[in-house]
Amino acid sequence: MKSYIGYSTNPDIRYKATSGGIGTTIIKWLFDNKLIGTSISFEFDPITLRYVPKIIHSFDEYQICGSIYQEIDLIGFVKSHQNEIKGTLACFALPCQTKAIKSICERHGHKVFIIGLTCSSQQTLDATKYLLKRINIKEQNVCHIQYRGNGWPSGITIKTKVNKKTFIANNASIWNRIFHSRLFIRPKCFMCKDTLNQHSDIALADPWLKEYISSEKIGMTLATCFSETGNHILTQAQNDNYIHANEISYQQVILSQKSTLDRKESYRHHPDRIKLFRQLCTKPWYRFLVLDIGLLSLHCKIKNCFEKTMLLKEKRK
Repeated sequence: MKSYIGYSTNPDIRYKATSGGIGTTIIKWLFDNKLIGTSISFEFDPITLRYVPKIIHSFDEYQICGSIYQEIDLIGFVKSHQNEIKGTLACFALPCQTKAIKSICERHGHKVFIIGLTCSSQQTLDATKYLLKRINIKEQNVCHIQYRGNGWPSGITIKTKVNKKTFIANNASIWNRIFHSRLFIRPKCFMCKDTLNQHSDIALADPWLKEYISSEKIGMTLATCFSETGNHILTQAQNDNYIHANEISYQQVILSQKSTLDRKESYRHHPDRIKLFRQLCTKPWYRFLVLDIGLLSLHCKIKNCFEKTMLLKEKRK
């Protein structure tokens, strides 16, 4: 297991991708070297406001879309499209998707290479719809949404049918409060034990380390190779000048995700408290107060106190 920090040597990919573009560039390198015959790309559907997966057989069909902060039934999609897979499949996957996708593909005789995404939690589509409501954009007027990309750490870019663009930063914004409110995450996210995607071949993460937070504007990728195949592919992509990467310690990767790792560990040790919190967050009267009356900021303060209390209990043990 080796960890790296780096970026795509293609400046366009580096800028447009979520953080550094290493994942997208590895897909390109695999296609260019004919090591895969299939991958999965995503297209935005303005009618449903959803990103829709599609099978592709060349990098020319690939669309750089940055991160996707809405739930996608990728397991179901892969399962129902096995007949379209030619050669080896390479795709991105969340920690809760990786093992299932590998199992499905291998059961059907397909080799699969997983580029794993580090995940704090996955939002439902309702998070995006609530954001649109808060910034007074009607759903029917939206023609495109991009959650990440175009620099780092960037934010959400929403395009409307009158060609107007609205940008909401990822940090210190209404979207940041929505994202971290825990009001829109999937129930299983409260029970997640694999933040770093340890069953993938290469796992990618944002470099949330002070030396990069203060200086990086274009994008860098933390990449941890959890398989020999993953390390070989990353090394060869670097040798072919597709990416630039320097080795770092795995402890730095852990440090970059420390707040998420600590939070999930505290959740694991306090299931009864988490159950009560989840029950409160699903009460219609509570959601009405927080989301309709406008008490989201107060809710976030309560949530922060709740999580800090659990963390303090863990530290005292």
